[in-house]
Amino acid sequence: MHYPWWYVPGLTAPMLIAAVAVIHVVVAHYAVGGGILIAIENSHAIRKGDDKYRNYWKSHAQFFVLLTVVFGAITGVGIWWTIGLASPLATEMLIRTFVFGWAIEWVCFITELVAALTMYYYWDRLPKNTHKIVAWIYAITACLTLVLITGITAFMLNSKGLFGNWNPEAPNFWLAFFNVQFIPQTILRIGASLLLAVLYVYVHAAWTLRNDPGMLEKVVRRMSRPLSAGIVLLFLGVVLWFPNLPPTAMQTLESAAVLNVFLGLLVALGGVLALLTFFGPIRNPKSINLGFAVCLFLFGFAAFTISEFIREAVRKPFIVDQFVYGNQIYASEVDNGKRADGYLESGYWTEKFARTVYDKPQPEFYRSVGTDGHLVVEEWFQRPLLSQLDREDRLALGQALFMYHCNNCHALDHGYSAVAPMLVGESKEGIATKIRSLNVPAFFMPPWCGTDSEADVLAEYLESIRPNLL
Repeated sequence: MHYPWWYVPGLTAPMLIAAVAVIHVVVAHYAVGGGILIAIENSHAIRKGDDKYRNYWKSHAQFFVLLTVVFGAITGVGIWWTIGLASPLATEMLIRTFVFGWAIEWVCFITELVAALTMYYYWDRLPKNTHKIVAWIYAITACLTLVLITGITAFMLNSKGLFGNWNPEAPNFWLAFFNVQFIPQTILRIGASLLLAVLYVYVHAAWTLRNDPGMLEKVVRRMSRPLSAGIVLLFLGVVLWFPNLPPTAMQTLESAAVLNVFLGLLVALGGVLALLTFFGPIRNPKSINLGFAVCLFLFGFAAFTISEFIREAVRKPFIVDQFVYGNQIYASEVDNGKRADGYLESGYWTEKFARTVYDKPQPEFYRSVGTDGHLVVEEWFQRPLLSQLDREDRLALGQALFMYHCNNCHALDHGYSAVAPMLVGESKEGIATKIRSLNVPAFFMPPWCGTDSEADVLAEYLESIRPNLL
């Protein structure tokens, strides 16, 4: 209601966010876990005086910098671009709430970039102990970046605070940041970072060291500990994640069939990956080859992307738990008369559009005398009822209502969660009844935020696009 809508045909805007975000998040976790591995292994090689092993990590650092700094930075900008267009109200709220955290994160990010480039380009130019310090600066700032962003994304899932609940009337950064999901998600994401980083190392080492089986075995053997640590942290994070879900998220997870299927698939993929890594590289480092390494990475990538989808999906009906609904409405606005005032009338852009559709009789002016003796001129518009508009105008307003109220989760007639196929066999009156009680029994949907007459107009529009199979 506070911003114009953005319609992505078929895919929908939130799914576009997901597509960009998943790619970035997989790379970003490698940036954290890979930074930790490079710092540890570089320090180990310096301590042991093993220049050959250190040279491998120099070659890995080239791959690491290209993927995390170059590609990661591009996709990171892509996330800001897509969320700013698809979820502007939620983005605004998060920026305002966590501006202190974002500022710290940007300082860490700049430090991270400088350290990564210095680490790689001055690998053989800096004294070894100085280079070791630079590598650890990168690893630490990358971890801080993950922790800061996790606090913000965790707040979106459950805004309940560890030390008191955040209040929009008296916003407090620390109450929002230290929410009940912060610790579980931080543990989970550090574990995922280590696991994904090791899988990246397997692929890179299997390719670059295919003619040096001795060094390949050494790299794989050294990765056993961070791999095991990643799996343990992941398991612990998941165990803590479930009890700290908000009630709506738990109900969504339990009742949505597709989420149950994805959850089962996630458990299966996680189990297969754990078995393959245990009986493969952990027990038998010589078992790694390029094909096996790529398979392990694909299993890890699939499990990670499914877990991200589940985490995003269970937030419904909110984008920011308890505060911003999925259709870009503050939850408090619904309680403060959004229904009574009407959806079209109470939004800046919808009201502007409605003015172009309503009949516009000449305004009538009247004069009244103010308390200070000056004349006050007031303008009065008599707008027709929605039911009195021409059908073409009603359909135009109905389409606007759909785009603002429904487009963030539903495609129109074809694509992701398309609404038109859901209405086959429904009458206009039946559609209107469902609109007026959107969140009953579908608790994962936001409530209807308009008037009864607006529900009728939206129902008429949806009836006009409903497939007719008779």
